[in-house]
Amino acid sequence: MNPTLKNTFSWSVSRDSVFRVCPRKYFFNYYGHWGGWLKDASPRTRQVYVLKQLKNRATWIGQIVHDCIARTLRNISRGVPVLGLDEILSITRNLMRQDYRHSTKKRYWQNPRGYCGLFEHEYDIEVTDAQWRNAAEDVDHCLKTFYQSEHYERFRRLPPAEFLEVEQFSSFYVDGFELKMKLDCAIREDENVVVWDWKTGKKESDTGLSLQMGCYALYAKDTFRVELDKILTRRFDLHRGILHEHSITQRSLDEMITYVRGSISDMVALLDNVEENTVREDRFTKVERPEVCLTCNFLRVCQPRLP
Repeated sequence: MNPTLKNTFSWSVSRDSVFRVCPRKYFFNYYGHWGGWLKDASPRTRQVYVLKQLKNRATWIGQIVHDCIARTLRNISRGVPVLGLDEILSITRNLMRQDYRHSTKKRYWQNPRGYCGLFEHEYDIEVTDAQWRNAAEDVDHCLKTFYQSEHYERFRRLPPAEFLEVEQFSSFYVDGFELKMKLDCAIREDENVVVWDWKTGKKESDTGLSLQMGCYALYAKDTFRVELDKILTRRFDLHRGILHEHSITQRSLDEMITYVRGSISDMVALLDNVEENTVREDRFTKVERPEVCLTCNFLRVCQPRLP
């Protein structure tokens, strides 16, 4: 018999981002949903679990693009022939049509991990046909940017042994606390380790990027046994076709670790029992601001008081 899954505490850049936006959203996302997949889950817990899986159009576009690129790079790393761009675009468009059909029929309420659920359908947000077409065209544009780039050609020529990780859940520890992450891709390039990150958003934003890249660098340093000056991080903006390359200094790494320790302390302070990772919902305040609440997956169950 498999042991019962336990909700253990860990830290990540995305977790920190949710915590800073709204503590109650953080509760639902990391605690309130727990056990919602079980047959004997309470109706409210099941509801929170399903709502947690929703994606809006922007996150849907990002996941579609990331999944597609990850499949290609995994095949290259295994020496498996890769598909041509036209075929990749055709398959991806069909997957999006399938996701859209499943979401409109709200099949995700029966199987939230098996069927795509879109925020716009769950909350009856008015989206025009042209806006849905734009989402599909954004995916096409990002994929064309990647597959027609000189960077992709380098990946294709890279020996399989030089691939270190592709979209793999990983972790390391700071002060006994687990830090989780998933690198889009990490490779060896001469004597360097290069960590790649794809961005699909239309809005150019550096919010959280230095923190994310610092975590990537610290993970690479510990995992791949390489000095800090041999680590490069590359952020490929697929919407604009721009590559940003960074190196991480020891000072910025120290600042990042200081921030992470502070963030962990803030999160742990709201736990009833640190070892058991147990909490009470009422300890997590609601932000109750329209710009936060009206785009939150948990709006239906949270029911904030808004103007």
